[in-house]
Amino acid sequence: MANWAFEIDIADNFIVGLTETLTDKGFRIWCFYNDGQPLYVFSSAYLASTADSQVYEQARYLVKFIDGVSYLLFENKDKVNKISFTSVIDVNTFRMVNVERSVKAHVDIDFSAYRSPIEEDEHPAAHLLKLVPGDVFIKELLLALSEGMDVKSLRKAYDHVLAFLMEKGDELILSGFSEATLARFTQAMDAHQRRIRHEEIQDMMSLKDAQELVAELVMVVLARYYRINLKPFIIKDGNAQQDDWYDSLYD
Repeated sequence: MANWAFEIDIADNFIVGLTETLTDKGFRIWCFYNDGQPLYVFSSAYLASTADSQVYEQARYLVKFIDGVSYLLFENKDKVNKISFTSVIDVNTFRMVNVERSVKAHVDIDFSAYRSPIEEDEHPAAHLLKLVPGDVFIKELLLALSEGMDVKSLRKAYDHVLAFLMEKGDELILSGFSEATLARFTQAMDAHQRRIRHEEIQDMMSLKDAQELVAELVMVVLARYYRINLKPFIIKDGNAQQDDWYDSLYD
């Protein structure tokens, strides 16, 4: 099998920063130079035994977990650039190659192929990704968030966290949020499902407020149960605007 790497389409400052954060072989962002030009790429030990015909779709699936972390870190969710690929590179030869680019609805990754050791004082984002292979809650949570923290993925992530807390018998975390705020969130979710327009409900929770609620809830759970504190690493956006999450639903 070839040792694959996948060139990242948009290498913004956040992606460049991940070259120092995601250095583990499981989820790695790194850079090499081709004719003097930097190429930022993704590679993964979880692709070591993947057939050539499936490697592209499985790589696309794996970077969803990085996208899920990104949506937690960015204060303004509209500023998140989901990772997409351009070229596929054979790291053994550092040549660009053609592979099948079909993307299937279901991807089965063999996470047993590699186990990432948890390092002391490592970046919490790197720590969080290392939990994906062995923790179903983290795995499904990041996949839900990776969908973009729109109304559908927010509800999915919220319900996923509630199910986790119910299983733990933990109501203390929810008690840290006012009943009125949680009720507004649920009302907004239900309104979306019934396709009720924003203006028909008084004091409808905005998309930005709903995103902040879910992100805060997730971070409290991560801190309490996994000792992962992402808050110091939040990427602030001073120009973030209040978005109406119903703007595009009824075009």
